[in-house]
Amino acid sequence: MVEAGLVAAWLVLALAATLASALTLRLLRRPQPWPEATPPVLVLVPVRGAGPLLPGFLAGLAAQDWPDWRVAFAVEAGMDPAHPVLARFVAAHPGRASLVIAGPARGRGQKVQNLLAALRALRPADAAVVTLDADILPPPDLLRALLRPVLTGQAPIASGYRWSLPAAGAGWASRALCLTEAGIATLPRLAAANICWGGATAISRAALEALDLPRLWDRAMSDDLVLTRAAQERGLLIYAPLTVRPPAPVALGMRGVLEFGRRQYRLLRLHLPRAWLLAGVAALLPVLGGLTALAAALRGVPSGLAALGMAMLLGGLRLRLRGAVAAAVLPPEAATAARRALAQGAWLQPAPALLAAAAWLGSAFGREIAWAGRRYRLDRAGQVMGMTRLAG
Repeated sequence: MVEAGLVAAWLVLALAATLASALTLRLLRRPQPWPEATPPVLVLVPVRGAGPLLPGFLAGLAAQDWPDWRVAFAVEAGMDPAHPVLARFVAAHPGRASLVIAGPARGRGQKVQNLLAALRALRPADAAVVTLDADILPPPDLLRALLRPVLTGQAPIASGYRWSLPAAGAGWASRALCLTEAGIATLPRLAAANICWGGATAISRAALEALDLPRLWDRAMSDDLVLTRAAQERGLLIYAPLTVRPPAPVALGMRGVLEFGRRQYRLLRLHLPRAWLLAGVAALLPVLGGLTALAAALRGVPSGLAALGMAMLLGGLRLRLRGAVAAAVLPPEAATAARRALAQGAWLQPAPALLAAAAWLGSAFGREIAWAGRRYRLDRAGQVMGMTRLAG
């Protein structure tokens, strides 16, 4: 009975994921309201290091079609390799871009330190604040699509999600991660239960006043999960515009993928434990159900073979649906790369499920986070209790 239940639950989850991708594709066809005005907005970009994606990010930012935006960059120190790159961008865009030295963080995450330093550029006329990560490639309409629900009154906060793509030379682990991330990127969202992603989030001026970000982020490690928790506590909806899926090339080995996954899951456990448990169900069921069905099939049990066949059919349909979503939300070149990665995904199974399960299990204990050259010690609520710099 237990074995049959595991297999049945696995197939139900696979069917639900398939239907979710189909629903997302249908929702993308709905007409949406657009704001009548285009007021000024402030974009906050915390930066560390001059990675290979920074030039592409800056080019995409400069090409935004929102008419009235300003950007405030923040780095920890003038010695950061990103500083001269950003300084040149600021010089080339007078009045539209600024750069601030945030200084080393004390009692909070360095990313949060940088965000708070950039937030000082806020002006009374700014209608919203947008946070962006510098490791994405923003299409020209990113700000417009992200600000739309905030400025039309659909929700005080809007947040998208990255569409991870294998970078040039990426190995199987990065490709497996991209398949997992595509599953998240193609989920339909409920505003009452959505989770912010700091890589592309818009916050209305009224929500800024209600949340008081300097106080909220005072000892925060995770800007987006702390924001999510505070918004849920105050009954502030978080809208998820399905077209905000900026491409994010990835090139990590297996160890890097597992470290990334453990960090993300551990932060989720500390800030939103119920969401972490749901993520665990989604991570473990494909492994447990698939292994149970495989064992039954090897014993010659017809139902085990039938379950594996059904899972393969649903998996193939999901990949096709997610490819259609990619074509609808990504720029043409990125959509082609996404569909190619999805098409190759059939040969990677079950690697994505095994990596996700291993990362989730690794996040179940401990409250330390290694991130961006530092190791943070967090309390049970996810607040920073201490920090040490890592060698190198």
